[in-house]
Amino acid sequence: MSGPKTSRYTLTPEQRRILAEQRKIERRKAIASENIKRNNKRLLQIWAMFSLEKQVSAELKNRCGNDGGFSQKFGELEALIAPIAPIVSTTNKDDVLALERTSKVISECVTKAEKIVEELLAISAQNEVTLRASLNEAIDQGFSTSFADIMTTTQTPVGEMKDKMRVQLIQMKKNAVLPDEMKDEIENALNCMDGIQDEVFLKNYSALTVSPLIKRCKKFLSEYEKYHEEFETLYAEYVALCEHYCCVAQEYPCSAESIEKLKIEIQRINATVAEDDEQAYIRECLDEVMEEMGYTVIGSREFTKKNGKHFRNELYTYGEGTSVNVTYSSDGRIAMELGGIDTTDRLPDDYETAILCESMERFCDDFKEIEKRLLAKGVILAERISLLPPSADYAQIINTSDYTMKSKVETLQTKKQRRTEAKRKVMKKE
Repeated sequence: MSGPKTSRYTLTPEQRRILAEQRKIERRKAIASENIKRNNKRLLQIWAMFSLEKQVSAELKNRCGNDGGFSQKFGELEALIAPIAPIVSTTNKDDVLALERTSKVISECVTKAEKIVEELLAISAQNEVTLRASLNEAIDQGFSTSFADIMTTTQTPVGEMKDKMRVQLIQMKKNAVLPDEMKDEIENALNCMDGIQDEVFLKNYSALTVSPLIKRCKKFLSEYEKYHEEFETLYAEYVALCEHYCCVAQEYPCSAESIEKLKIEIQRINATVAEDDEQAYIRECLDEVMEEMGYTVIGSREFTKKNGKHFRNELYTYGEGTSVNVTYSSDGRIAMELGGIDTTDRLPDDYETAILCESMERFCDDFKEIEKRLLAKGVILAERISLLPPSADYAQIINTSDYTMKSKVETLQTKKQRRTEAKRKVMKKE
């Protein structure tokens, strides 16, 4: 019963549960780490996003003694963000609970920071308009040149209308989540509005261009607010899984459609990983069992057939001039074949065939012991595809030139020559 053997193995429910629990912990660590990375990046963006607004605030304080509360509110933001960096840097990256605690802290910080950002955006938009009014009388040449070319307005009905429209448009434009194309539309609207001096024309422009644009922006932000929390959670998990399992993460926009796609992708990745993890564990256990029984890996190779099936071969020492070839296929099959070793493609002669048949017989008991030891590790037989008896038909020579060899080994031909030489010496003595 020790000809070529092909089987498919699976895991006991208990071993599968153990592996699933290990994957769950690794997945939690990966997701928490990804959330920390993404939220920390967002905090850094928030920290750096108000450089121009701080200049406007400082100039308004110099001119008017009042910046609308911007400095005080920005101080609240700094006090909120400052403690995060030390927390992140001291978090134990191997402790899942520590990672999840830090992830929660930084996530809550981002939520609070985003609310302060909204307030700062509203204040800074009003501050820009207020500064325009102040620059109407005299432009301070020492101030940022970005305001030097701004067309001044008078506080006529037209000027007041422009100020209200500017506050709305500038506040929208400063929102980080608004798409670039919408921001470009806002910029165009602001530029066009500056050139309008007729009150009726401005009202028409507001009704036909500005109001619909603001409405579309608000609709986008409303939908983003509705979906972004679930989207961000799913996307962070998706990216974490891709990075952890060496996949390429795709970009997805924040939308209800993307949420459904991400759910499907996460389910697919988890199912694929579970299968790959099981097969990897089975291969690892077989390697351990073979090593425990005195077998040593002497060579390996990988190849893919035209039909797309991938195979990996491991050569294990068995006896002088012979080896056990274990083949792992991408569909989960494991085949074991015993063969002679040589460095060329050829068929065994009669003498070698007899040796190989004897080796097949001996390998019979070893194979039973292999499966017994696999069972102790939680690996059980799922399907016996073939279990063929020893036969000269299965005698083969394995060409080691096709393998990446770890060490030099004796070929079956060399063993034959040594036996022949020993036999001649005995005959001479007689």
